[in-house]
Amino acid sequence: MKEESLETILDREYASFLTKEFSAFAKGIPYEVLFAWNLSLVQAAKIGNLTVPFSEKVPISDLLFKKRDNLLYFTKIYRQLTSVEEGFKNLLKTGPTTKPEKIQEVLEELTVSNPLSIKRGGKEYILCGEGEQKEALEKALKFPFFVLTGGPGTGKTTVVANVIRGLLRLGYDLKQIGLAAPTGRAAQRLKESLENTISNLRTKNRLDDSISEIPTSTLHRLLEYNPRKRNYKYGINFPLPYRVIILDEVSMVDLHMMYRLMEALSFGSENFRFILLGDPNQLPSVEAGAVLSDLVKSLKRINSENLIELKISHRQEEEFSSISKAAELCVRENISLSEFQENLPKTSHLDTIFFNSAHGFYQTRLDYKKSLPKKGQPLEARDQTLAGNQNFGTGYKKEWKEFLKRTAEEKILPIFSKLPDPNSPQELKEYLNKDLNRFKILTILRNGIFGSDYINKELAEMILHHKKGKLVQIGTKTYFSGLPILITKNDRVRGVYNGDTGLVLEVQTPNGGIELRALFYIEGEIRDFALDTLPPHEPAFAITVHKSQGSEYDSVFIIYPPDPSDIDTDEVSLELFKKEILYTAITRAKRSAFLISEEKLLEYSLRNRFERLTGFKLE
Repeated sequence: MKEESLETILDREYASFLTKEFSAFAKGIPYEVLFAWNLSLVQAAKIGNLTVPFSEKVPISDLLFKKRDNLLYFTKIYRQLTSVEEGFKNLLKTGPTTKPEKIQEVLEELTVSNPLSIKRGGKEYILCGEGEQKEALEKALKFPFFVLTGGPGTGKTTVVANVIRGLLRLGYDLKQIGLAAPTGRAAQRLKESLENTISNLRTKNRLDDSISEIPTSTLHRLLEYNPRKRNYKYGINFPLPYRVIILDEVSMVDLHMMYRLMEALSFGSENFRFILLGDPNQLPSVEAGAVLSDLVKSLKRINSENLIELKISHRQEEEFSSISKAAELCVRENISLSEFQENLPKTSHLDTIFFNSAHGFYQTRLDYKKSLPKKGQPLEARDQTLAGNQNFGTGYKKEWKEFLKRTAEEKILPIFSKLPDPNSPQELKEYLNKDLNRFKILTILRNGIFGSDYINKELAEMILHHKKGKLVQIGTKTYFSGLPILITKNDRVRGVYNGDTGLVLEVQTPNGGIELRALFYIEGEIRDFALDTLPPHEPAFAITVHKSQGSEYDSVFIIYPPDPSDIDTDEVSLELFKKEILYTAITRAKRSAFLISEEKLLEYSLRNRFERLTGFKLE
């Protein structure tokens, strides 16, 4: 008999608690039946589903559960889902409110008389001047509700920059436009991208320059979450003070956050607009739901004009072409491993990934020799054996440790010689905005020796062997100058949020001493914090692919664990090895992406998708 995992035991305990609480309101439903419903919904939510299949012809308590289309929901989830559906339906019913001739007049200025343009090889290219980008711009100005999707380099930010220019010319005030993204880093990237795009104006003018003054915020900041009261300032009885909301990286938004946002929208205000941006091929939200992919599928089914999918990449860098190609192949249906590999640069020799001149996408592998696990041995046991350095075979661990050592020496230590002067705001801004994102290790797993936690621990130890300086130990955490850190929990009091990335530096104190502090670039200003006042955080040499969403890096290493002996056994959980996680990892890279993997788990990723059961519908 297979022993229950701790996770299953906890699920059953929670389902038991719910069943006892629900029993008084579910007269006539046997305890065992009520428990089974609760357990199935609890476990479904943990893998992102909102509902479970339900074909039983039995009465249910509407107070506790809802049934629709042979699906069973908790009533609270069902109400959030139907509220979001109704919100989108109402938005779709709202027709154009601006006269077509006025839109054409504004389009003429945006794309002809004073466009955004770039020059290459002596030739000027008009941004949004033709094709799918121009069509997207026109529809975004025409419809109060608009959804724009596309992969990296397709020009979503270019379109949005022009949309904002157009809205200002249609009479919208700068202060009536709200820009938001799910995480701090995604919000900062949106602001940087808009500023970079606006700098391509053919003729500078005050109106367009003012776009850089529009703040960007996380959804929690936008809605002003109060952690003490555990609620939001803005909601159904106190709507947001904006006539335009533009939300980026919507693939990261779960059902609950979309419900909270839509509750706070000013649907009744004159000429209200709601614009959503994202890439439905990316990982779905961490919490339950699949808002963007559900919405896109529904809009396609009804042939809605409110959706445009950008498909053409406009990045000209030669190194990006194979990254773009890898991403495109990754999401293609029924792609085989051989087809994926044949259409990309040949598998790189390991030395290649440490050459700074190597650009583009490459797959490589470590030589784990004969120390692979015996058939039937779980990955967790293998990790424990290796971590404990027991008599299991030294080649496996040696090869991996050597790889991490080279990574520390050749990719990370050189960064420490270029740390910014803490007394120079310009240097700090440049480093926190750009240099901190030059290189990142992305992992599929968090735990085990191929997970981000172990890699961060090993790299920190290796780096400390090479550098001198002040060290601070707080609990189990060791801090030193140059350590990148990632916030993992929102802290509205301090103004730092999940996904914000900072840097530990030696800073001079008012009395002339030296203190290690954490510095962040937040909403246009540099802020520093005492290390013992930070909310939950972790080192960020390596982060999981999930936590990398909303960020971009010049170069990434994507770490897959070694293949199990048999993909169909319980040696490794296959839950994370899907197309979306590989696509998200690849598309974090701007110049080079190195996939360190063997073949079985990679092939499994290429053949499988995250399929979340939500029951979402607009029809």
